[in-house]
Amino acid sequence: METEVLTRQSGFFISAITTVSLAALSIEFISNYKLSFFPFSFIIVLYLAGLYLRNRFWRKAWRKDRNMLFRYSAVIILILGIALLSVFIYFGSIQEIVYKLGSYAFNPYLLVIAAIWTAYSALELYMINGISSLSKYKNANYLAMAAIVLVDLSFLTINHFVYILPISLLLLSVSTLVSSIRLKTIY
Repeated sequence: METEVLTRQSGFFISAITTVSLAALSIEFISNYKLSFFPFSFIIVLYLAGLYLRNRFWRKAWRKDRNMLFRYSAVIILILGIALLSVFIYFGSIQEIVYKLGSYAFNPYLLVIAAIWTAYSALELYMINGISSLSKYKNANYLAMAAIVLVDLSFLTINHFVYILPISLLLLSVSTLVSSIRLKTIY
């Protein structure tokens, strides 16, 4: 039984690890303005694994409840997740010179990434609230909303405070772990 629960939650755990990895990479980038692309290959594999496992979770939720929102959302989250990764990889591939992190504030590609990510996260939070107790996890909702807003703000204000990106990613990681705990008792 515990193995089944861990398998269902593994997509959220992997996503949290991916987010912590991105936070660590952004701290390294801030400290020496050099960026190694080797860790990105590791992060991309984790990201895709987490995305796939989360998609499986929502499909299973649909099979259990027959709520069409879960079925459509599983597909939409997969599409948005792949779109987010595609824009990020394209953005990274066109960078001939790596600038200080603060130079990327208001970058159109990062704003597109933020918009896709916000839609992705808001949809998933809505679905989690649809199957998890709102009263018991009220503070978890505030944590998730704060993570969504802070990640978006980090792309806008990074030229004033570069550490907002790793802080927001760490908060997002905690929020993702809390989401997996919320869903433990459901399916």
